[in-house]
Amino acid sequence: MKNNIINFKNISELSCALEEKSIEDSANTLVQIFLAEADSDLIVSIQDFFREQYPKIALIGTTTDGIIYGGSVLFGDRCSVAAITSFEATSIQTEIIDISQVHNNSHLLGEMFAKHVLQKETKLLIAFVDGLHTNGEEFVNGVSSIKDDVILSGGMAADNGRFEETYVFDKESYTNHGVVGASLNSELLNVTVNYTFNWEPIGKKLKVNKAVKNRVYEIDGMSAVDIYAKYMGQEVAEQLPLVGIEFPLILEENGLSIGRAVVAKHDDGSLSFAGNIEEGKYVRFGVGAIDAILHNSSYQVQKLLNETPYKPEAIFIYSCMARRRFLEEYVGEELKVLKQLSLLSGFFTYGEFFHTKQKNQLLNETMTLLLLSESKIPLDFPNEEEIPQVDHEIRINHVLARLANSVSSELEKLNENLEERIKESADFIVKQAYFDKLTGLPNRLSLIQHLEESIGDTIFLVNIDDFTTINDFYGYVVGDCILQKVSKILNELIQKYNGEIYKLPSDEFALLIKDIHDKEKIEAIMKEFIETIEKGEFNINGNAIYVNVTMSAAFVNKNRTGLANADMTLKMAKKLARQSMIFNEDLQLSKHYEENIYFANTIKSAIANDRIVPYFQPMVSFKTGKIEKYEALVRLIKEDGSVLSPYYFLTISEKIKLYPKITEIMIEKTFSLFNRNGLNFSLNLGLNDIINDKTREFLFEKIVAYDIASQLTIEILETQEYSMEKIVSDFIHDIYALGAKIAIDDFGSGFANFKHMTTIQSDYMKIDGSLIKDMVNNKNDQFVVETIVSFAKKLGKKTIAEFVHSKEVYDLAKSMGIDFAQGYYLAEPAPAVKKNSEL
Repeated sequence: MKNNIINFKNISELSCALEEKSIEDSANTLVQIFLAEADSDLIVSIQDFFREQYPKIALIGTTTDGIIYGGSVLFGDRCSVAAITSFEATSIQTEIIDISQVHNNSHLLGEMFAKHVLQKETKLLIAFVDGLHTNGEEFVNGVSSIKDDVILSGGMAADNGRFEETYVFDKESYTNHGVVGASLNSELLNVTVNYTFNWEPIGKKLKVNKAVKNRVYEIDGMSAVDIYAKYMGQEVAEQLPLVGIEFPLILEENGLSIGRAVVAKHDDGSLSFAGNIEEGKYVRFGVGAIDAILHNSSYQVQKLLNETPYKPEAIFIYSCMARRRFLEEYVGEELKVLKQLSLLSGFFTYGEFFHTKQKNQLLNETMTLLLLSESKIPLDFPNEEEIPQVDHEIRINHVLARLANSVSSELEKLNENLEERIKESADFIVKQAYFDKLTGLPNRLSLIQHLEESIGDTIFLVNIDDFTTINDFYGYVVGDCILQKVSKILNELIQKYNGEIYKLPSDEFALLIKDIHDKEKIEAIMKEFIETIEKGEFNINGNAIYVNVTMSAAFVNKNRTGLANADMTLKMAKKLARQSMIFNEDLQLSKHYEENIYFANTIKSAIANDRIVPYFQPMVSFKTGKIEKYEALVRLIKEDGSVLSPYYFLTISEKIKLYPKITEIMIEKTFSLFNRNGLNFSLNLGLNDIINDKTREFLFEKIVAYDIASQLTIEILETQEYSMEKIVSDFIHDIYALGAKIAIDDFGSGFANFKHMTTIQSDYMKIDGSLIKDMVNNKNDQFVVETIVSFAKKLGKKTIAEFVHSKEVYDLAKSMGIDFAQGYYLAEPAPAVKKNSEL
């Protein structure tokens, strides 16, 4: 084997040099062309020259980010290098493929390339792919899928950091979207590969949240560009991808630290890298270690001596562009030792192909070495003391790199110490988080985690009755002692069933027992536990205290509602004054809670989206047959447009403390409407409204603001608690002071004390609908209604009949002397009022 390298600027210089070196046109000769500029015209002239002058020679070429020529590095000035390797017993097969031939699929590109060039005796593949459009890692994986033990070397074409256009070519054609390469086929060919990295990770590990192959969208919850801006500064982010080459992301792959350099920035904030980065991977930023790079030559040679006994006849170097830019004028220093072994040539890439014992890989930030020989001449190298040492001038970027590495190393050591201390404290932290401090038992958080693995088990809840009374009467110290003693009893009992015990908040315990599904067995267990506790006497500080408990049980099901079902059942048992109860779907507790949650969410959504509205039902005068006024009734409009009456949501609104808000909405909307139309109307208020200071103030303010008093009647229930008589009386007094009227609603619903009604000032008495609707057929109801009408007339109050649902009821009510009628016979509640008094 013979190896020559030629530096040329034009075809004339190339031709003269080939003649001078007596290069013969041979099918066993491989020429690698490295171009400093991405110049398609120069490529065409080189192709024409070799087709005409050296038609048998195998040619592959690439554009670069700099060229390795002997121990020097060339770039710019349209310089080019031809590395000419003439083999004696090695055949060569070349191929160029545009990625469009495989539907722009980089993996298929690698497969097709391997299939076309692989021979039976292939020892090595040298490949150059374009540096911008082909996914280098997918290409490598495609090659390996055809033959994973063949050595792949070479790299990705470059264009001097412009990231605009890169080319690869052979004698026949060139492409900026594809691959060119050659297979070297021989049993006698000796191939050795090696690499050096020397980019060290700095800073914390960052998680890749979103990525598709080599395009990374999100890291640590931020866009890929923003993560560079955060840690490197906005100026660096704006200059991506060029400056990103020197600050790659580093990850671990197959035991190797691999850099991934930025090759493209996208408008959506994502970045494309020279190789794939999988979602979920952890990466760190990398920075060059200047001393390690420059003093690595002797170590590199020692590795070579261990791996190959033969003197290399050619050394090719495919090195990352980041090394050239980071080392600047010292870039040739790491080549000093290597050039004593053999003639060096190669180029600076946008990504390097390398073969480990396991597989082929795409690397970044590395210098990869390819050593070839056909002879078996022993490798003879100077002693270690003869290896040239490198001195370099101190530069600010080198100092900053060293500082970053030192700080990173110190932080790593600090983190190791912190992790060790955290590990030592882990038991303490777990105990604090997952165990009850008073009893030492696992707590509710532990139970919830364990429920995930307890499907099919039975969960029991044990609640100490009237525990608040014990605390209040005896004090919290005694209460704590009770909890400790109960926990001890339960713990002893549960051992019989190989169960587990948990301390829940306040005065509650949970028990988990496996393989018990028989109702009678569950009841027997609860009876045993209850009797054991209640037979015991708790002597604390001279006080004999007897403890009662309530228990519930439920199965832990796949929906993980066992704890909730047991809790609902416990509350039901307390309500029914039962010592124990087992959850049963027939209880419909779950459905009841589910409905409550549904309506609670429905109410909140309706308030937020202005779907609480008034509907209006007219009250008609028996004397004139015309509408006297309207009663405003609250309604909830669901998302689907259906209308809910207050029966479905007012009670729940009280539980979730939104009832006052609904009252305020009704006041605002009704007052606003009737202020504009001048009609008379009434509005219902409950006891909760009357005793609520804020609601009363809001009502009085709005009556004055809308000047609505002369049109307004406030309806209050005759069943209001007598204990609130003073508050109700004061409220009525204030309403009259403003000029509005009062109606007693649902009079007769509770057959209230008539004498009590004489003390409540009002203008109207609305007779309860339960009496009105059946009085045609029920003489007793009719008698009560006649009594109320007579009673009202003596008090000087007008009467209103509710629930007038038929002509018969209407006619009877009229004949009895009732003043006004209201009901579905006359009109249903509607979202609007009539502008006149006619029905």
